[in-house]
Order: sequence, then structure tokens, then C-alpha cells
Amino acid sequence: MPVIRGEMKWTVLTNNQRKALLKSLVSELAGKSSPNGPVIYEIPLELSDRVDILVVWDEFRELRSEDRTTLILDAYKDRKAKIAQALGVTREEALQQYLLLYEVKPISHSGFAGVDMGKVRKAMLEEGGFPLGEDRIALRFPTQAMAEEASHRLMQQVPQVTWYIEQVNS
Repeated sequence: MPVIRGEMKWTVLTNNQRKALLKSLVSELAGKSSPNGPVIYEIPLELSDRVDILVVWDEFRELRSEDRTTLILDAYKDRKAKIAQALGVTREEALQQYLLLYEVKPISHSGFAGVDMGKVRKAMLEEGGFPLGEDRIALRFPTQAMAEEASHRLMQQVPQVTWYIEQVNS
């Protein structure tokens, strides 16, 4: 069988870049979100007290995979022993590699005429959604359980719409 290799593009992570990215990751973990900050998924493993960490962040663009992983582990500091695997990807990579298979979407059986779409958008962004174009928010999760939990929170925040979960196949 042939070996098929993609083209690798990366830049060397400078010390200043490392400090800035690490600061942003630590802030996000402390609950201080920023609009263009990372989305961090802590995925519990069955029969274990360990987690997989998936960080989706466009600031990872052009960074080597090992630099991304090191940044994530460093951000978790004393909790990194509980991490089974840490993976950092951009939004595009997460979608291309099917890492976020479950999408939470709003629907309204009577249309969205009486719905404050700004409130829907804000709630989706607060749950970790990211813009795809000007008027669409993608709210995706790596596990069905995480998508269900987000859907329940969204039902509380924006009860005027129905939230459903779709498994993305392609």
C-alpha cells in the first residue's frame, strides 16, 4: 500500500507567541472567555478518572502539532496528569477531520418571526459555537452527551425555539 502524505506547513513558535497563547488558554480555563478564544472540550473517558482534551482554536494555525499539545498540557499545569490525550486543532481542521460530529441546531415550528435571533446567536456562541459566514453559527461537539447537555442549557436560555441534535456524517 502506498504512503500518502499531506503537505506540512508550520512555523517555529516564538517565546512571545508561546506566552501569549498560554495566557489565553489559562484565561479560558479560568472562565474568562474571549470572543476569539479557544473552545475547550474535556471529554471524560469511561472507566477512568482521566480525560481527553480537544482544543479548537484558529490561533493554532501554522503551529506544529507537538507545540499545540505542549501548550495545552502546560495550561492544565497540575491537572495534566489526568489528561490521557491532548489535541489542538483549528476550526477548519476539526470539521475536516470529523472531530465534532454532533451539531446542536435551533428550529421553530412556527418560524423565527417572534424569536430574538440575537439572543439565539449569543446563547450559541456562549456554548462554544463559532461563526460560519455572516449569519450562521455552528455549535458542534465531539460526543452526543456533550451535545445533549448543551441542548438542555439552551432550552433554559432560549425556550422559544426547539433545539435538536444532528449527527454530522459529511
